[in-house]
Amino acid sequence: MTEIWRFRDEWFLRAISGLPGVSPQLVERFRAEKKKFLSHALVDTGALTIDQLVKAAESHFKIKYFMLSPEQVDKFALSLVPERICRKYDLVPVRLAETEIKVAMSNPSDFNALSDVEALTGRRVLPLFSTPREVESCMEQLFSADTVIFDLLSKVDVPDDIAVLGEAAAVEAKAGGVTSPVITLVNSIISQAYRKHSSDIHIEHEEKSSHVRIRVDGELKNIMKLPRHIAIGPVVSRIKIMSDLDVSVHMRPQDGRTMLRIGSAEVGLRVSTLPTSFGEKVVMRILDQRAAEVPFEKLGFAPEVVAGLDKCMSSTQGLLLVTGPTGSGKTTTLYSVLNKVKQETTNVVTVEDPIEYKLAGINQVQVNDKQGLSFAAVLRSVLRQDPDIIMVGEIRDHETADIAFQAAMTGHLVLSTLHTNDTVSTLSRLADMGVDRFKISPGLLAITAQRLVRKLCPLCREKVPDVAADQEILLALAAHGFEKTYYRGIGCANCESSGYVGRTSIVELLRIDPKIKELISSGAAAEEIVRAGTASGSLRTMTRDALWHLATGQTDLEEIKTYLHLDKADGKPAEAPAVPAVKAQQPDVVASPLPAGKPRVMVADDDPLMRMLLKKFIENAGYEALEAADGEEALTRIAEGPAPDLLISDINMPRLNGFDLVKGLRGTLGLLDLPVIMLTTEGSDKSQELAFQLGADDYVIKPFKGPLVMARVTAALRRAGRIT
Repeated sequence: MTEIWRFRDEWFLRAISGLPGVSPQLVERFRAEKKKFLSHALVDTGALTIDQLVKAAESHFKIKYFMLSPEQVDKFALSLVPERICRKYDLVPVRLAETEIKVAMSNPSDFNALSDVEALTGRRVLPLFSTPREVESCMEQLFSADTVIFDLLSKVDVPDDIAVLGEAAAVEAKAGGVTSPVITLVNSIISQAYRKHSSDIHIEHEEKSSHVRIRVDGELKNIMKLPRHIAIGPVVSRIKIMSDLDVSVHMRPQDGRTMLRIGSAEVGLRVSTLPTSFGEKVVMRILDQRAAEVPFEKLGFAPEVVAGLDKCMSSTQGLLLVTGPTGSGKTTTLYSVLNKVKQETTNVVTVEDPIEYKLAGINQVQVNDKQGLSFAAVLRSVLRQDPDIIMVGEIRDHETADIAFQAAMTGHLVLSTLHTNDTVSTLSRLADMGVDRFKISPGLLAITAQRLVRKLCPLCREKVPDVAADQEILLALAAHGFEKTYYRGIGCANCESSGYVGRTSIVELLRIDPKIKELISSGAAAEEIVRAGTASGSLRTMTRDALWHLATGQTDLEEIKTYLHLDKADGKPAEAPAVPAVKAQQPDVVASPLPAGKPRVMVADDDPLMRMLLKKFIENAGYEALEAADGEEALTRIAEGPAPDLLISDINMPRLNGFDLVKGLRGTLGLLDLPVIMLTTEGSDKSQELAFQLGADDYVIKPFKGPLVMARVTAALRRAGRIT
């Protein structure tokens, strides 16, 4: 049986029934030709004029015609109805009022559409008629990639001038140097990350949306929410073009690099893509030349560590090993050492994979295994280049390690890194790699093991009162000869209320003195080396260095407690060296998943009567109510977690108003998905537009009715997926 072709506006047959010029034969002809819209087929063939079409619809639906165009659409109204609903029912929200929403529809009699829009907006729907072609054309323009990106750009800071350098720049120059919205959006993301001294940019996809996150001081935070189709399409493609990756390949990982000029600074990007279930995830490592130019004196090392490393740097031969997990600052430390030791009278050569930063006055060699340039092969060639100082990016295998130690014992100062947890275990790791102990002992100068911790903001740090201080920590500080006091961060504008600005290293240092050399050669156990190093002072443990940073106010207890190994009985430092695992990432402050119990709604308002009233409405609706007396209290409570499922905030509040509260939620805390309803006494379009631009999801005008507020709350929770 042949399936009958149905028009997208099949319902229009009822509206034109009985009109002259519209015959059943003509309609069947349009079915045979598979016309998309019956109404427009009639107009195109001259069977009806557009005026007759409009009058027929107005007479049938008993509503007015609305001449629809993108310029007529209120963006706030559009934001309350998802694109999938608009496309499913062929409708476009056009006007928003306190209790109503006007919607242009090609089928105003579709009660399912009216019901869904009312549930999603919490407002009574006033349908208007627009022709199917007008609705389709308007949706294509409103939901096009460029339009969506322009809307996103209106909510972010203007990006710094960014130019792509190298081969990618030549390709763009041939294209005429045209700047499209997606280029501006990607530039804005990179510019924002660079200004915040971020090390990495992550673009991650979920089922309904994508998020941009940046890593600042080791912590990931959300900075932007993107429509998924924009992120996995134009944004990822733009990044691939910049880094010379294959745009057509989506199902295998790719790695690339590019150079950018941001303002007056040249910055490298190392790009990695990875296929995930919802699209290609992209991670961009920002290779900021500023990291390679950090003076050795600015690394924040303790005086004892500086003295030990200075002694190594003054040596004409030997091996200095810097160890630690990925992201612990090893490369920055080595570059700082190189900048300190390089002179006109010395020949310095580095062997790296990859070369992350360019250093003046130093010969840098890129490892390339595909071309036979392995670490070991390059290192052999370097030894024939009359070097004084050699830096090996990483010791990965027996051959590289063996050549490095051979060079260290034949008149070269060698610097390198190794992935181990602490200094003493590095000795056994080298032995496991096949390096003979009779080479390790005379070749090594010193070993460091380091970790990065966040530094306290100097503007808002304060001493922890004695009554609130951890007594065990105070005993440990005293046992090491430090002052019995430590600090904590309060949070201020300078640190975006986090209490931290930047990072510093805590370092364990093992200097290889004659006693340690003897123990290494004899194959002594790690515990014996620790006891000997502690007794002679050649081993400065990570515990001691962490306590020094704590006592000097550089960091707080929360940051260094992972690296403290204390005797629980008396608070004295344990003899065992710090062997911590990689410091666990602190979880991002994100909105809690849908709880098994009631949705949690927070009310932030300085009026106690208003809070009491809203709390009553919320609890009567079956939700849990939380209260905050002003924006500052709300921001603090949300930061401490867990975050509520929805926030209702007054605009005018002391200490922190509603607009700044939303800025803090979206910017500082990165809560891009937390629904926010603003309470305002102003019904002006300007106030509503400002709330929308700052990230509010809806607004309620005071004074209000309880059922109206709860309709908005329920609608916002439904849009956010907190309830069904």
